[in-house]
Amino acid sequence: MRKKLGCEGATRLRPARHNFAAAALVGAGVLLGWLPWRGVPSAQAYKIASGVSPGCHETITTDALRAARLQRPDAAPLPADRNERALIGDLEFSVPSDLADLGGATLLIGVRDNDLKGRDSADVSQLALVHGDPAAQREHCLRTLTDKEPDGSQNAVSSCRAFILERTAQALDGLDVAGMPDVTKRTTIPLYLSLRHAVNPALPTYYLRIGQAIHAIEDSFTHTYRTPDGMQITTVLNWVNEADGNLVEAMDGPPHVSELDRCDDPDDLRLGKRQLATAAATEMLLATLAPNQTNDQKMAAVGVIMDKYLSYSPGCNFANGWCAAPEHAYTNGSALGCEVAGPPSRGRGIAAALLLAMFALFATFTRRRARAGGASVALLAVFFVSLAAAPARGETAKTPVVETHTAVVPVEPGPPDPAQRAFGVFLGGSGSINHQAFSGSVGGRLRLTKIVMLGLDAEWNPWIAVNGMTTVRAGAFNGYGSLILRAPLYYEKFNLRVTFSAGVSRLLIDLYGAPKGSTGIFVAFSPLGLEWKAASTFYVILNPLGIAVPVPQLKGVPFSYPQYRATLGVEFYGG
Repeated sequence: MRKKLGCEGATRLRPARHNFAAAALVGAGVLLGWLPWRGVPSAQAYKIASGVSPGCHETITTDALRAARLQRPDAAPLPADRNERALIGDLEFSVPSDLADLGGATLLIGVRDNDLKGRDSADVSQLALVHGDPAAQREHCLRTLTDKEPDGSQNAVSSCRAFILERTAQALDGLDVAGMPDVTKRTTIPLYLSLRHAVNPALPTYYLRIGQAIHAIEDSFTHTYRTPDGMQITTVLNWVNEADGNLVEAMDGPPHVSELDRCDDPDDLRLGKRQLATAAATEMLLATLAPNQTNDQKMAAVGVIMDKYLSYSPGCNFANGWCAAPEHAYTNGSALGCEVAGPPSRGRGIAAALLLAMFALFATFTRRRARAGGASVALLAVFFVSLAAAPARGETAKTPVVETHTAVVPVEPGPPDPAQRAFGVFLGGSGSINHQAFSGSVGGRLRLTKIVMLGLDAEWNPWIAVNGMTTVRAGAFNGYGSLILRAPLYYEKFNLRVTFSAGVSRLLIDLYGAPKGSTGIFVAFSPLGLEWKAASTFYVILNPLGIAVPVPQLKGVPFSYPQYRATLGVEFYGG
């Protein structure tokens, strides 16, 4: 329903198509915040698992651990307490159910650590720093900047072997007197979890360190050219010079090739590499888990494994095409560098969302005021200037004034007098564009004046573990009160609002260091929202740009889950 009002100097309501176009732009901006923007590929060797792809390192290592436990029944799984089970459930990858004990999960964490070093597997900018570190190339059996021809491959193999032996010796320090993993011997490591994010857990030393050693062994099959039987290394590949764009193959060796990183057995060559990597990893576990042997005996057995799978065969160089290695025929294709099987960077998506939403709002609210203030008037200024333009207290839509021409005035939902106190109900939902989450809320509204409104809301806020074992987790319950400041736009189909919220947040799931039931605070702020006067009884509410911060864990190491939200809801008022 719409009313006609004669008004001096009234401006005709903007055609509806402008409002729909602006709404479409806002919606597009919010949607772009969720779209996957592809980042620069960055990682090392066989892929690590994430939310979009299974990982090679995890698959190979899982097969090796299963085989080792079949042959070493006394190497039993390590029990995990409630806090450790929460950590396992929040990992950025899925742990197979038969290996979801503390030992099996720690082994996989160790295997992934060479590639991540405590970083988010989706943060390609940080991972590029990890993988481009010249000092860390030996952890992946790659050349460093100093491994030049003619001795570059031999030196790189020696460095890789030295790293494996170092980590193996550290792993053996985590065994008990019977030669089995000791759950009380632990090493602290930085680790990034899907929901809890950055933590520093103390994990069983044996499984953590042997996992790091096994990563390098597995990489030695994808980062090298080998003899026809696959048992000896003829040439080591180069990542750092290739990534820097200054690789000279005759001096620096062949470039790393992403096609060699595949473990889905697309041909006999890559099938053979995967099978040998699995066999070598299995033998490492069996040798270091052998019961009733001294550490010196176990290190001697590991040396035999190194000679078997990581010995250097000389004679291959640039001049002879690296002994016509079949691996040399593979290329990087359209992508440069190794792959991380992870979701792409979200930063550009968020930026696009903010820019499009701000543009849409600016275009909508400044078009009619361009003559008075110019198109460069800030949105915040428009908000407060509009307060002065709203009808005064007591003035209703039926107040007669001098008529020059007519304008269509949308009806404000609620009582006929928009300044009259009114009670309402709010139903809404939101989505987060940084830490993935959504929420559903229900609440009451008390409109004290045309400008001031109070709210009381209850909200269920599930969180999305993009890389974790469970896609959607219960998250938190948030209860909060709100102060809403409104700017009625009398001749428009919409009003503006700013919302401040504060209350409590209660954790509904177990997280590492933050048990279920932990209760803390909740704060939120929406700097610019829209009230669309959709009917005489309700508004459609759009808050395209807002931040909500549940902090359900305050003691110990506090835990928060901040969310940049877009919210859509309906607010009902009786007439």
